Amino acid sequence: MSLSTETRRKDALALLNSLYVKLGDLPIDCTAFDCADAAFATIQNTSWDELVSEGLLTKRGKSFYFTAKGWSEALFLYGNPNGPDVQQRIGELSKALKDRIKGRGDSVLIQFDEVTTDSGLPPGWAFNAIDSHLIWRICGKKDAGWLEGARGRLVEIPRDFGLDEIDLFADLRAENVKLAKTVERMEEESAEYRCPLCSAPLTFRAPYDHEYGTDEITEFACGMTVGGMYGDVPCTRDPKFPKFEDYVLTTKSEGNGWFCFANAANGRSTASAVHLHQTHGRTEDEAKEAMRKQFADRAKPWSRL
Repeated sequence: MSLSTETRRKDALALLNSLYVKLGDLPIDCTAFDCADAAFATIQNTSWDELVSEGLLTKRGKSFYFTAKGWSEALFLYGNPNGPDVQQRIGELSKALKDRIKGRGDSVLIQFDEVTTDSGLPPGWAFNAIDSHLIWRICGKKDAGWLEGARGRLVEIPRDFGLDEIDLFADLRAENVKLAKTVERMEEESAEYRCPLCSAPLTFRAPYDHEYGTDEITEFACGMTVGGMYGDVPCTRDPKFPKFEDYVLTTKSEGNGWFCFANAANGRSTASAVHLHQTHGRTEDEAKEAMRKQFADRAKPWSRL
């Protein structure tokens, strides 16, 4: 007998809570969880898959790990982000980073170990906070982050660190709010506001200007895009959606790691419109595997859950 949607939701959230408590102040990048652990005996195996689908966990081999998104979502649900403990830690992290940028005219790179030494914070918690941009999420301030390709080693502190975020697209967002209210008044299953293949809801519609005039771009939650600047993007359920084989992978060795790039093998293929970002790994194979995982995540069919 299959479980109800509400039961599955509650079970997945219970798992998220258990994992967050078990993690404590350990770093998310190297703390593995095993679904066979007796501590999770009452949890449905499918709940692990639910959290992976939501981008809250990632699976490597038979083990599961928190993603930055998963850790920050769990903290907001179960860690009391407005409580004195979290606020004190955020303050200590912010001060340590701000002291390093004070009086500088440009961004600053520092070793992650220096951040933990200056702040006095548990290294695992500090890693997770930087990885998930917790200062930005809780305080709405310009945040620091990892130097590209140096996750966990080098922290880049921008010169505008700690300043309030400015919404450069406030007018456009206001228009999107109006659109959202309009959509809510429409029938939920209206074809105009649903992907014709998977029924994913409309997420964005707005005009944009270019050198030849004005066009309208329409995007759905499944990724289907009509009127995109680089061409229409098919739904992931569309037979025209590219396969991984439609990309040519190139790699580049830099420093102690490798970068992988994916480009459409055929200019007429929809792969040219489904863009994949560069990936990084300690080895060439690891960088390629990261690219395969990125594509697999992008190609997942939209689900209501």
